[in-house]
Amino acid sequence: MPSDTILALRQIAKSFFGAEVLHGIDLEVVRGEVLGLVGENGAGKSTLMNILGGVWLRDRGTMELNGRPFEPANPKDAQAAGIAFIHQELSLFSNLTVAENIFIDELPTGPFWSVQYASMRSRAQEYIDTFGVQTTPGTKIASVPMGVRQTVEVTKALIKKAQIIIFDEPTTSLSQKEKENLFRIIDHLHREGGITVIYISHILEDVFSLCERIAVLRDGALVGVEQTARLTKPQVIKMMVGRDLEQIYPHGEKKIGDVVYQARGIAQGKAVQGVSMELRSGEVVGLFGLMGAGRTELVRCLFGVDKMDAGEVIFHGRKMKSISPKSCIRNGIAFVTEDRRQEGLLMSKPVKDNLVTVILDRLTQLLGMVSRSKESQESEKAIRELNIKVYDKNRQEVKSLSGGNQQKVVIGKWIMRNPSMFILDEPTRGVDVGAKHEIYVIINDMARHGATVLFVSSEMEELMGVCDRIMVIHRGKIVANFTKGEYDQERIMGFALGGEGS
Repeated sequence: MPSDTILALRQIAKSFFGAEVLHGIDLEVVRGEVLGLVGENGAGKSTLMNILGGVWLRDRGTMELNGRPFEPANPKDAQAAGIAFIHQELSLFSNLTVAENIFIDELPTGPFWSVQYASMRSRAQEYIDTFGVQTTPGTKIASVPMGVRQTVEVTKALIKKAQIIIFDEPTTSLSQKEKENLFRIIDHLHREGGITVIYISHILEDVFSLCERIAVLRDGALVGVEQTARLTKPQVIKMMVGRDLEQIYPHGEKKIGDVVYQARGIAQGKAVQGVSMELRSGEVVGLFGLMGAGRTELVRCLFGVDKMDAGEVIFHGRKMKSISPKSCIRNGIAFVTEDRRQEGLLMSKPVKDNLVTVILDRLTQLLGMVSRSKESQESEKAIRELNIKVYDKNRQEVKSLSGGNQQKVVIGKWIMRNPSMFILDEPTRGVDVGAKHEIYVIINDMARHGATVLFVSSEMEELMGVCDRIMVIHRGKIVANFTKGEYDQERIMGFALGGEGS
């Protein structure tokens, strides 16, 4: 192993449910570099990193760390060896302070094992100053934003003398400002601290701006590792999906019909202030706004998840007397929430059980018994039509699926209900470019069959690529409406910022 190699993986393989998901991975990581690790959902990125982090044991292959055999039996072994894994779901205690979370595993103690709080706060302040985050050592984690929480996780890794820090989709819940601060921290870690960073992300623009090299996985195999300067985004996409994605956004013939959905004067506190809209059959309408603009609050009101203070909804010519999830489902409205893990899925249940959650009434026979044969037929149909990658629908828990496949399960359960309107809140968040393309095809197919789609996204490019019209929301109000021929990124962003475009 060359002297500048900190980590060497040789012929790493792993199987689940009898199916091999990693096929003999060979990868060397250079000391002090920022290595980008990319691939479609289900390509094996998280599996490979979980083996490195001691979460799972490999079936075959060897690992070397600093030139010595590396055999972590559990996460503690990996941490002791200097491997830190910062997951999307942060492992912090919300009822403890920033300083207490930083030192939770390394509490400074004095006589009679008493905790030295003054020393702990002082050392925590040093890290806060170094990373330039807006908080104090005594602030409870529950009250700080996601960017600060992530910095606390990084600091915990440094306290434990991490040599390698793995970031798994770290920007999913961050604002633009928080993301920029994270990138500054990562740059500091490897340039000033000599720490090796493995950066997993579906946002290729971020990978290109941060990483010195990019490693690409596809279907459990390493298809290439190259210097970032020698690659282009289209080349990486082709390596990821095995084909050119020249047409990321699908186009097909469809007919936009009459107005079928009208919302009038929807209001809820300060978040939603008198929103009115009209949506047509076969139409995909985007809703764009910055963080805190009221996008999610509005669609949660429209589906009745949160109670509106004022307003009315007319659907297919009839005023809906009550707005609740139950009445919306009964009337043919589906809602794909932005938080699929907490609100969209039963994570510990099998794929099949998740797919049939909203059609159980149709599967129920006499005496309230669910028809197992119909349940199996319907779930199998959804898996086949949406190309959900699953090894065993009856036993495999949905939490074991990749992010893109989890999202297809969420969408699939609603498609099985055959609704005439879909409300989609960030349906492509945290999924790779290949899975995004598949979701765009699904959305286009919904509209082609006459469904109305309200598509919420913080990615303006995808709204411009998928939608027939884009509404802009700012401080709880719809401030602009653009049809496809009028799209202009600067003007849309201008309205989103509270101006009038330019």
